[in-house]
Amino acid sequence: MSTLLDRPRLSTEGATPLDGVPDMTVISEIDEFGINTNLKVRYRSDRIYTYTGTILVAVNPYHQLKIYESDLVKLYHDKKIGDAPPHVFAIAESALRYLRNQRKNQSCIISGESGAGKTETTKFILQYLCSVTSSVTQWVEHQILEANTVLEAFGNAKTVRNDNSSRFGKFIQVCFDEKLQQISGCIIQDYLLELSRVTFQSTNERNYHAFYQMVAAAMNNAELRQELMLEPAKTFVYLNQSGCYQLDGVNDVQMFDQLRLALEVLQVPPELTMGIFRVLSAILWLGNLQFKDTEHEACELLAQDKLVVKKVAALLGISEAHVIKVCTTRQITVKGTVTDIALKFQEAQENRHAMAKALYSRTFTWLVQQINSCTNPGSEQTQFIGVLDIFGFENFKLNSFEQLCINYTNEKLHKFFNHYVFALEQAIYKEDGIKYSHINFTDNTLCLELIEKPPKCILRLLDEECMFPGGKDESYLNKLHHEMGAHSYYVKGEDKRRWGAEFTVRHYAGLVTYTVKGFLDKNKDVQQDMLFDYLEQSTSEFVQKMCKFRDFLSTYLEMARSKATKSKSLLSGTKTKGSGKPTVGDTFRTQLIALVDVLDSTTPWYVRCLKPNNSKEPSYYDDDLIITQLRYSGMLDIVRIRKEGYPVHVAAKDFLSKYRCLADKDTSLPKEDKAAAAHILRSLGLAETEWQVGKTRVFLRNSVFEPLEDRRKALLAEKMIIIQTKWRSYAARKRFLKLRAAAIVLQKHFRGSRQRIAFLKLRRAAVTMQSHFRGFLAREIVAALRKKKKEEEEERRRLKMLEEEKIAKEKAQRSMEESFKAAQMELLTLAKLAEHRSQSQKVETEVDLTEIFKILEDTTKPQGKEEKAFVNIVMAELESQFQQAQEAIPPSTRKPSRPAPKPPQATQSGPQTKVEAPRTGPQAKGEPARTGLPVELSRTERRRRRVERKPLGIDDGLTQKEERFDPSAYPMLKFAEMYFNDFPRDTGGFSTLSLRRAPKVTDAIPKAEMLTFSKSGSLPTSLVHMHDPENVNLACNVTIAYGIERSELRDEIFCQLIRQVTDNPRDDAVLRGWHFMALCTIAFPPSKNFNKYLQAFFQISTSTKSPPSEGFRPSSIEIAAVKNLNPLICRFYFLDGKAKAMSVHPSDSAGDVVKALAERIDLNSVDGWALYEVNPEKEHFIKGHEYIADILSMWERDKRSSVTMTKYSTISHKPSFSAALGGGDSRFVFRKRLFRKPKEIPEDPVEYHLMYAQAVHSVVKLDEFPVNENVAFQLAGLQAQVLYGGYDPNMGSRYDEVEQFLPERLIVNNRTQTREDLKKGIAEAHKKYGHGKTEIQAKVWYLTSVKHYPLYGCSLFPVHYKGFWSHPNNLILAIDVEGIKFVNQKTKKPLIEYKYEQLESVAVDIVDDVITLTMVASGPEKQISFTFETDHKEDIANLIASYSPAHSNWQRVGEAKTRVIHVSEEDKAKLWQEIWNCRKALVENNMLKEPQEPTGNFLTTTLRRYNRAKLERLKKEKEEKDFEKVYKQSYWSYSKSMLKQSLTIMGGELEQDDPLELEDVALRMFYTIQQHAGIPPHNGKGFDEIDQDDCVTMVQLAIQKCIEKETFCNEFYLQLIKQTTDQPEPNGRINIQNWRFLVLVCGVVVPRNRVILDYLQAHLRRCGVDSHSEEGRFAQFCMQCLSRTTQKKNRKYPPSHVEVQCVIRRRPIHERFYFMDGQFRALEFDAAATTEEVVELVKERIGLKKDCGGFSLFEVFGSLERNMLPQEKVADAMFKWEKYAISTHSPKMLKLTFKKRLFVKPYLSHENPVEFNLLLHQAIDDVVNDKFPVSVEEAVYLAALRAQVTLGNFTDSADLVDYVNIMEHYIPKYMRQKVRPEDIALRHKGYSDVSESECNETYMSFVSQWSLYGSTIFEVAQSYTTTLPKNLWLAVSERGIHILARREKEPLVTYEYRSIVNYSPSLKSLMIVTESLTRGTKFVFNTNQASQIAHLIRDYTHLIVEKQRKSASLQ
Repeated sequence: MSTLLDRPRLSTEGATPLDGVPDMTVISEIDEFGINTNLKVRYRSDRIYTYTGTILVAVNPYHQLKIYESDLVKLYHDKKIGDAPPHVFAIAESALRYLRNQRKNQSCIISGESGAGKTETTKFILQYLCSVTSSVTQWVEHQILEANTVLEAFGNAKTVRNDNSSRFGKFIQVCFDEKLQQISGCIIQDYLLELSRVTFQSTNERNYHAFYQMVAAAMNNAELRQELMLEPAKTFVYLNQSGCYQLDGVNDVQMFDQLRLALEVLQVPPELTMGIFRVLSAILWLGNLQFKDTEHEACELLAQDKLVVKKVAALLGISEAHVIKVCTTRQITVKGTVTDIALKFQEAQENRHAMAKALYSRTFTWLVQQINSCTNPGSEQTQFIGVLDIFGFENFKLNSFEQLCINYTNEKLHKFFNHYVFALEQAIYKEDGIKYSHINFTDNTLCLELIEKPPKCILRLLDEECMFPGGKDESYLNKLHHEMGAHSYYVKGEDKRRWGAEFTVRHYAGLVTYTVKGFLDKNKDVQQDMLFDYLEQSTSEFVQKMCKFRDFLSTYLEMARSKATKSKSLLSGTKTKGSGKPTVGDTFRTQLIALVDVLDSTTPWYVRCLKPNNSKEPSYYDDDLIITQLRYSGMLDIVRIRKEGYPVHVAAKDFLSKYRCLADKDTSLPKEDKAAAAHILRSLGLAETEWQVGKTRVFLRNSVFEPLEDRRKALLAEKMIIIQTKWRSYAARKRFLKLRAAAIVLQKHFRGSRQRIAFLKLRRAAVTMQSHFRGFLAREIVAALRKKKKEEEEERRRLKMLEEEKIAKEKAQRSMEESFKAAQMELLTLAKLAEHRSQSQKVETEVDLTEIFKILEDTTKPQGKEEKAFVNIVMAELESQFQQAQEAIPPSTRKPSRPAPKPPQATQSGPQTKVEAPRTGPQAKGEPARTGLPVELSRTERRRRRVERKPLGIDDGLTQKEERFDPSAYPMLKFAEMYFNDFPRDTGGFSTLSLRRAPKVTDAIPKAEMLTFSKSGSLPTSLVHMHDPENVNLACNVTIAYGIERSELRDEIFCQLIRQVTDNPRDDAVLRGWHFMALCTIAFPPSKNFNKYLQAFFQISTSTKSPPSEGFRPSSIEIAAVKNLNPLICRFYFLDGKAKAMSVHPSDSAGDVVKALAERIDLNSVDGWALYEVNPEKEHFIKGHEYIADILSMWERDKRSSVTMTKYSTISHKPSFSAALGGGDSRFVFRKRLFRKPKEIPEDPVEYHLMYAQAVHSVVKLDEFPVNENVAFQLAGLQAQVLYGGYDPNMGSRYDEVEQFLPERLIVNNRTQTREDLKKGIAEAHKKYGHGKTEIQAKVWYLTSVKHYPLYGCSLFPVHYKGFWSHPNNLILAIDVEGIKFVNQKTKKPLIEYKYEQLESVAVDIVDDVITLTMVASGPEKQISFTFETDHKEDIANLIASYSPAHSNWQRVGEAKTRVIHVSEEDKAKLWQEIWNCRKALVENNMLKEPQEPTGNFLTTTLRRYNRAKLERLKKEKEEKDFEKVYKQSYWSYSKSMLKQSLTIMGGELEQDDPLELEDVALRMFYTIQQHAGIPPHNGKGFDEIDQDDCVTMVQLAIQKCIEKETFCNEFYLQLIKQTTDQPEPNGRINIQNWRFLVLVCGVVVPRNRVILDYLQAHLRRCGVDSHSEEGRFAQFCMQCLSRTTQKKNRKYPPSHVEVQCVIRRRPIHERFYFMDGQFRALEFDAAATTEEVVELVKERIGLKKDCGGFSLFEVFGSLERNMLPQEKVADAMFKWEKYAISTHSPKMLKLTFKKRLFVKPYLSHENPVEFNLLLHQAIDDVVNDKFPVSVEEAVYLAALRAQVTLGNFTDSADLVDYVNIMEHYIPKYMRQKVRPEDIALRHKGYSDVSESECNETYMSFVSQWSLYGSTIFEVAQSYTTTLPKNLWLAVSERGIHILARREKEPLVTYEYRSIVNYSPSLKSLMIVTESLTRGTKFVFNTNQASQIAHLIRDYTHLIVEKQRKSASLQ
C-alpha cells in the first residue's frame, strides 16, 4: 500500500479511484462518484477501511474478518497514520500518541446510520487501547471490555436495519495514569435508553437481548428455570409481539454465559446477579397481566393474573397485596392526605407498561453506575481518550419521541463536525488572508434552532405542554403548527389529513415525519412512587439497591449540568418549572450540551461508518445507499478541504524557532518573521503551491510538512553526533587526566608503602630474632626447672619409700608389674598371631572377637611346629621391644619395684645456691661473648645459672612491675574526688529522685566522709556518677546479680562495700561486708579505672587481688563457705563406681579440679581426661575454664538434690570430710574424653584401670559397641574375674545382678533364655574365660578385646539428621582422633566416615539445638553439608576442636561477625574529619534547622540602634560565620532532654502535607527513641495509637513512618545518630538501646538523601573502630545491615517481633523453614534477604544440588498458602502475617514452607535422594490434601505403602489404632469415612519384607503415572456458565493449563500457553482469554489465589521461551 509519504508525486500527478487508494485526498478528480468507486474497489477486496486525511471511513463487511488479532495490534503499535494500511487501530494509536505527546485529551467520534458498525468499531478501539496498555497486574482493561458486553445485552436490540442496534448512546472516557502508560479506569455516560422497546416491538424486531438470553439459558437449565420462574419466550407478551425470537448465527445460551462472565468481571456478586435476572423475569411477567374492566370505572385481575402477581411478588421480594395494589390503584395527595383511586382498564394497561419501563430503566442505570464504580479511576480522570458510540440517524415508517431525540443528537454532532472540519478551518484561512477555494457545506444551524433554541422550539413547547394538567399530544401538535409553521425547516406535511397526528422536520439527512402520539407520556416518564415505596421494603438486595435510582432523571440532569462548561447560557432555556421534576427531553438536551462541551475540549478523531446495504448481506455493495450516506455526511467536502486546504498551521515565530536550523548559513534571513519563513521554504526548493504564509501563521500541506520534519530530524541527528563526539572527547580526556592524577597518587603511596613494608619487615625480623632468643632462654630455664623438680620429687619419693615400704609390698609390686608385663606380652602375641592368621587366610577386614577368644582357648592346647615357631619368634621380638621400652622410660615417670639408690650429691643443687651472674644471650659465630662468662661455658652451666637467678627475682620484669606498684599512689579519696557525686547534707526533709537536672549542691558532704561508714542506711543517689537513671535507682539497692548483669554497677557495689567496712564500729557488720566483698571479687572484676584503686585498698586492708569474673551469681553454699572461710566439699565419681571427695575453692575451674583429682589418685597424666556433669537429662562436658561454683549455682537454680551435703563413702583410707556435695541427681564424673592413641596400651596402671572401667561402662551401661550374645558372655566372664577373683561354683549369687555384666539390649530382647539361664551363662564364661587369670590380666584381656571394635575411642552422640538421604534420620555421631563417623543406631556400624582433612567447617546454632558439618566437596554428586539436631551441639564442636586444632574456631551461627580493626591515631583523626565534613555538607545543603538560641536582654535586643551599614555588615558576618558556631557540638551529641524542634527542615513531599503536623510527628519519633532507651522525657509525648509500654509496637510504628515518608526517614536517622554520639556511658544500657534501634532501622530503610547517608556511614565507621566495646560491635553490625539494605533496596514493612528480638541481640533473623514431611530447618538470614537468596540457602543446607531448579518458598498460614516472589523480602512476609494474626486474633503461626513449584521434565531423578524425598513428601501432601485425584482403592493402596514404611512388616498382633493413624496421615479427609482400617491392614500384609526405598519408589511411580503429574492444582469456582461444573480444578503445568472437574483425572479442556492470549488476576478472580482477543474463549474463575496462578503461568511461559531460545542458539 502506498501512502502520501511514500509517494509524494500523487499530490501533483493524481490517482484514480480505480486504484483503490488508501487515502482519498490524493484522488485528482474528486467527486462523490469517485469516492464511491474508490470505496467499492477496496470493499470488494475486504479492505473496509479508507482514510480521508485523518478521518477514517469504515464500510460494514457484515462478516468476520481476521484483521483484529494480536499480531495486528503489534503492527500498529507506535506507528503513525500512513505508516501502515488504514485501520481503526491506527486511529486509536494516533489518539493515544497525541495524548502522550501533547497531553491533551482526545476523543474518537464514531458516527453513521444504524447498522453501519458503530458498536463494533467502538469495541475495536477499546480492545486496542486495552491491549497496548495491558499488564498482568491490571484488571481494569478487561472490565472495560466486559462492560460493553453488559451494556450490549441490556441496551442493544434487533431492529429492521440492524441485528445489534444500540438503543442508547454512550460516551466512554478511558482514563490514564499520570505517566499516560496504563489505563487507570473508565467513566461511562449513557444517553436516552429507548424504554418503549421494553413493552412494544415492531414486526421482525426484538426486545433487548438480555431477555432472550435469559429465557434461552433457563430453558436449557432446569435449576435456573425454577429459580427465575421462566417459561419459553412465546409465553411472554413483551417478547412475542414481533414474532422474532432468535438471531441468525447467534447462540443466546452462550451469550448468556458471556453476560454472566462479564458481570463477574465487573465484580457483581452472584446474589446481585441473580437479583438482576429476577427483576427481568418480573418485567416479563408484568407484560402478561390482563385486566378485567369493571363498569368502566375500575378494573380487577383475572384468575390467571393472580398467578402472575404471585410470581411477580416472589421475584421482586414484596407481598402479593402490594403488587395488586400497585397494579390496580393510584395515589393522589391533597393537602397531605393520601387517597387511593382505582385505575380504569386502559389506565391499568398503561400503568403496567410504566411499571415495566421503570424497573428496566432503574436496572440499566444501576448497571451503568456499577460499571463506573468498578472501573472508577479515582483522582486519575483528568487525562482520557473519549469514545463516543451514539445512535445513528433514524427514519422509520413510524417515528416517535425517541427518533426525534436520536436525530437531534445527530444534528448536534453534525454541526460540531462541520464546525471543526469546515467552518473553523475556513475561518482560520480567512483570518490570515491566504488564498483558498471557498467550500460550501451543509449548515444545519436552523434545524438545531428549530429543535432546541428557546423561547419557542420543539422541545420547549413539549415541556410546557407537559406542565399542564390536561395536556395532550393533540394540543401540543397544534401549538407546534401555530408557532413553527413558518419555520423553513418545519413541515406540516402534504397530506392535511395527517396534520393532527404528525409533523415533519427537514434534517441534514432528509425529511423525517414524527408521529406525535405518546410524546407527552414519554417526555414525562411517569413516576411510580407507590411502586418504589414498596420495593424499598423488598427482601431482595438488588431491588433495594435499585431503588436508590427512583428519581434517576434528576441525577442525570445534575451530572450533565456539572459537566457543561461552555454552554451555561443554553442550560436555562428549558429549565423545568412548577413541580421541578425534570423531563426526559430537558435531561437529554442538557446531557447533549455537556457532551458537546467535553468534545470541544478534546482533539477529535472521526470514524465515519457506512452501511453497504439494508439487507445486512456480506459482499453486497449498494451504490445508491452509499452515495446517500456520503452526501449527508459531507464526505465529499471533507475530501476537498483535506486536499485543497492546509492541515498544518504553525505560527511564524514558532516556525522560525523550529526550522531556522535548515536555513543556509551563508545567507542572512530577513528580520520580519513572515519573510524569513518564506525565505526558508523557498531556499529548500519546496513547491510554493504546497505552502502559504499568512499574517501570523505558516500554512503547510502534508507533502511539505513531513519532508520538512524529516530534514530537521536528520540535521539534528547530525549535529547531535558532533556534540556527542566533542563531549565524549572531553569526557575521555577528563577521565584520562583524572586517572593519571590518581595513578600518580597511587604510585606515590605505593612507593611509600613499599618502603614502609620493607622497614616493617626488617623490624619484624628483628622482633622475631628477639622473640626466638628470649624463647630460647625461657625454654632453657623451664627445662632446667622441670629437671630440678623431677629430681626433687624422686628424692622425696625414694626417701618415703625407704621409710615406709616393707618387703611384702615390694614383692607384691614386683609381682604385679611382672604379671602386667606378661599380660601385655601375651596380648600382643595373640594379637599378632590373629593378624598373621587373618592375613594367611584372607579373612574379612572386620575383627571377630569370637575368633580372638577362640585363640585364647587354643593357647593352652598343644601347638604344631609351625605355630610354635611363629609364637617363639613373636615372643622374642616382644621381649626385646618391651625391654627397650622399659629402658626408655625415664626414672621419674615409672614406679620402681625396689628402693632406688640415692642420687649423687653433685646433682643436689637446690635453691640455696646463689649465683649472681649477668644474663647471657645468643652470639653470632665468631663474635666474642658480651658477658663476663667464658666462651667455653657449657650450655648446661648457662641454663643452671639462669634458673638460679629466677627464684631470686633477678631480671624479672613482672616482679619488678609489681614491686613498683605503690598503693599510696591510688588512694580511694582520689577516686572519690574524680568520680563521686555530690551529696547534700541531710536537712531532715524528704529526698526524691528526679530525672530532671538537679540544682547545684552548695553544702556537700566531703568525699572523705562519703568513704566512711554512715549510720544512715539509705542513699539519696549513687556514689559513682552514672548516667542511666535506672542504674541510679538500682544503685540504692544493689545485689551481686546486678553487678554480673550490668557492668556499670560494679564500681558502685565495690565503693559501697568499702564504705561499709571502713570505720564501722560493729565487727559483725564489718565481717559481713568482707564476706560480701569476697563474693564480689569472685563474681566480677572492677572497671579499668577503678582496678588499681581497689588493689591499693586490698593491699592496705587485706592484700587480696581480684579474680576473674564468674558467669553466675554465687550460690547459697558458696556464700556460706566464704562466710565461714571454708572451701567447698564436692564429691567426684569414677566409672568404677568409686567416689572421691575433695575441697574446691570458689575460684577453681574444672581444669584445676582435674589436676587435683589426678594428684589424689596418682594419675600420671591428665591428657585426655575431663570432668563431666551428669544429670537425668543429659551428660555435659565441663570445659577446663568453667568454674565449679557456677555449676553449683546452676544446680541450686534448678533445685537439684545434689546441692545438699550428704554423707558418703570414699576410696581414701583417711577421709578428711564426712559430707560433701554432688551426691544427688547430678554428679561430677571423671572420665576419659580424648583418645589420642586409642590402640596403644597405657603404661600407668591407674590410667589403665580407669580406662578398663570406662570400657565396661561403655559395653554394659551405654551399649556403645555391637556386642553379640556370645562375646557379651565372654566379656562378662573377664569382668567377673576382675570383680570376684577366681571362679567359685558355690558363689552363684555373685551373678544375680545380670545387668552388671550384660547390656540391657541382650537381657530385654532375649526371648529364649530366662534370667537363670543368663546367670548360668555368666558363671560358665567366668569359669571358661576368666578363671586362672590375675586381675590385671583380666583387665588387659577385656580392654584389648573391646579395642577391636571400630567405635572404641570414639565419643558417641545421639543426633537426628535434618534433611533427606538414604540412611535413617536417627543415628549416632561418632568422633575420634581420626575423624567423624555416622553410625547406625541399631547395628552400631559406621555408615559414612570423614577425616578431619575433609571437614571444611563446623557451625553451631546458638538458638536451636542444631549443628552443621560442611565437608569439602569431592565431586558434583557428593553431599557436602550435614545438619543434625542434638542437645550436645557444643560438646561435639569442642570435641572436634580438641582433636583437630584447625577447627578450633568453629562458627557460632546467629552471632554477628566482628572485625578487629587496627587503626592509628592518624586514622582516627581522618574519621573525625570525615564526620566534620559530613556535618558541614548537611548545613550547606540547607537541610538542618538552626538551633533555637536563648533570647537576650530586653534592652539589648530592642533599644539598640544600628545604621544601615552596620546592619548589612552584621548580616554578612552572620551568613559567613563558621557553622560550628551555630551548630555546636551539643547539637550533634547525645541529649537526655526532649528536642524543642526537629533537626531537619520538615518540608512536605506533597502539597497537602502540613509542616506543623510533620514537625509534631518528628518530635513524637524522638520521644519514641527516649522511651525505647528507658528515659522518657516529661515534656514530650509519643504516638497515641499504641501502648507506650509496648516497645516492639512502638519501634514498628516509628520505622513505618520512615518507610512512608522520606522526610521522616531523614529526620529519624539524624536523631539516632545524635543519640549515639558522645554518649557518657558508651557501653551503658541507654546507649545500647539506641544502637539497637539504629540497627533495626538500617535493616529496613536507607536514607534517601545522599548527604545523610554519607553522614551515617561515617558515623558507623568511626564507632566501629573499637570492636571490643558493645558500641563498636553494634556499629559494625549496623554497617553490615546498611550495606545489605542498600544493595537490596528498602523494605515494605517494619520488622516483626521475631526480627526485633534477634536483631537487638546482634544476631541475624532466626526462622524455621518447613518441609512437606513436617520437618523443619532453622536458618539464619539478614533483614534484606530475598526469597531467592533464602531458597538457595535452604538448598545448600539440605544438600540439594544447585541445578535442581523450580523450588520456592510458600507462606502457609492455616489453610492459606501463597508462593513468595523471588525478590520479596522474607522479613516482610514475617511482619505481614504477624500483623494479620494479631488483627484477626488468630492463634496460628506463619510457616515458611519449602517445596517444588515449577516442574520441568524430567520430573524425577533417583540419582539425587534429597530431591526424590522432597518430591515424595510433596506428593503425599497433595494426596492427603485432596490435590491429587485418587479413588478409594488407590488411596488404600498408597496408605498400605506408607504403613509398610511407618510400621514395618505386618504382624498378626498389629493394633488397628496404628492403621487409624495411617488413615489420618495418608488418606484424604473426605474419603476417611469410606475406608476401613482393616482394608489398609489387609493390603499392608501383601507388602511384608518390602524395603522402605522400594515403597517410596512404588509410591512415586504411581503418582508420576498421572498424565498431569507436575501440575499445580488450584481449587476454583465459576458461576457464569452451565457447560462447566461450578467447582473445578485448574491445573497449571509445563504443558499449559488444564480445567478439570474436582477429583477427576481427565481434563475437560486443555490449552497450551501459545493459545493463551491474556490472563489477568484480580483480588478474588482470574480471567483467562484463549485463542483470540476478540472472539476467543473467556474464562473467569473465582479464587483467592488468582495472582498466584497468574505468576505461575508467567513463570512457565518464561521457562518455555528460555528453552526455545537456548535450543535455537544451539541449532
